[in-house]
Amino acid sequence: MSHIVRKPGVLAGTRVAVFLALVHAVNDVLTAILGALLPTLQARFAASTTTLAVLVAAFSISSSVTQPFLGAVADRVGLRQVAGIGVALAAVSLSLVGVAGSMALLLALLILGGIGSAALHPVATSIVGGPSAKNPGLAVGQFTAGGMVGFAAGPVLVLFLISRWGTDATPWLMIPGLLLAVGVLTLLPVWEPHSTGHLRRVFDRRLLASGPILKLTSAAVLISLTFITVTSAVPLWLVADQGLATDAPLLGWTLGVFSLMAGLGAVVGGAIAARVGYGRTTALSLTAAVPALIAVLLVPPGAWTLVTAAVAGLFIYASQPLLIVAAQNHAPQAPAAAAGIVIGVGHAVAGLLYVGVGALQGAFGLAPTMAVTFTLLIPAAVIATRALRGRDGSDMGPSPASMLPTEGNAGRGDGLSTTPPPAQQDLALRSVRR
Repeated sequence: MSHIVRKPGVLAGTRVAVFLALVHAVNDVLTAILGALLPTLQARFAASTTTLAVLVAAFSISSSVTQPFLGAVADRVGLRQVAGIGVALAAVSLSLVGVAGSMALLLALLILGGIGSAALHPVATSIVGGPSAKNPGLAVGQFTAGGMVGFAAGPVLVLFLISRWGTDATPWLMIPGLLLAVGVLTLLPVWEPHSTGHLRRVFDRRLLASGPILKLTSAAVLISLTFITVTSAVPLWLVADQGLATDAPLLGWTLGVFSLMAGLGAVVGGAIAARVGYGRTTALSLTAAVPALIAVLLVPPGAWTLVTAAVAGLFIYASQPLLIVAAQNHAPQAPAAAAGIVIGVGHAVAGLLYVGVGALQGAFGLAPTMAVTFTLLIPAAVIATRALRGRDGSDMGPSPASMLPTEGNAGRGDGLSTTPPPAQQDLALRSVRR
């Protein structure tokens, strides 16, 4: 169900999408702070790889497991309110990570910052990737790219700041986020809620039991686990095994190039998928990412590290907007909640699993454990491809009409009906004809 504007805002149409991509970029500058500071935090607190993995997991879980709930809250009480408050909370909490004086305070800041960041993603993706978008996959890809630009700039900016002024400079990073939070609350339109019932009814538990959404989320878990491994373990590996300093520019540039190309990959993936299909795009991109990621560990630190990281980044996130749009199409009555499940639950489970990965890194070494983790993208490709195909075996397209029942699957359910109401079917079919 498309979001209906109750009251126009200062921004409308394409400007809303551009503004949300900018907000996403600034927000993700701060979400990248942990990966950039992990070597510094390891030295400050004499932390083991397992302890660092717990920090990564705490942030990943808090920034993701809350997304379905916050998406449901936003569907119920207001999109811009939830997003604006979340952006402000993330800006304040994450900017203070660099000056945290104890492990307990650091953990609390990461959890609060993760919750704040979680509020933005399901809300924004449900707006830009709704049925009104001509190419939802491309629209969500552009939003994802905005975040990846920020995530790419974050490590470079953070490491530049601490190399010049020390970690005491990180609180200044909250200012842009606070300004944009005010913009979210004042510039965006006011949308009608998707439900006027109780919140427990807004978050439909059948979403979790839906076969397609469960598969999409399972694939997202494996993709997120690989992404977390790159952004968290590669800097540690460059310092511990390759002898780089904790504030070496190559650390920031490696994470930056990887994330920037991941953002580009999301845009390219969304554009290509509209022509060749969601399943094919996902299978090819995830499979191609595996050798590129392993190559990062094989080349000597330097320019080739950046080249291999760039290629890996280009492929690893090409499927991200496709999974989100597919989930929203499967749950048109609660698109923000559906997006929150795929993005949120997927990333949360990945964060929890990363605690085990961190323990394995301590036992068997960083490089061998990373290499094995990277191969998880292959089963992710298999699972996602199955979820992105209709019951008749056809590859899914960007329109909700691509999931309308066919003669061969009518009446066969997955625990949650993916059939839109008749009015929405007519709208979807008219869109296809045009």
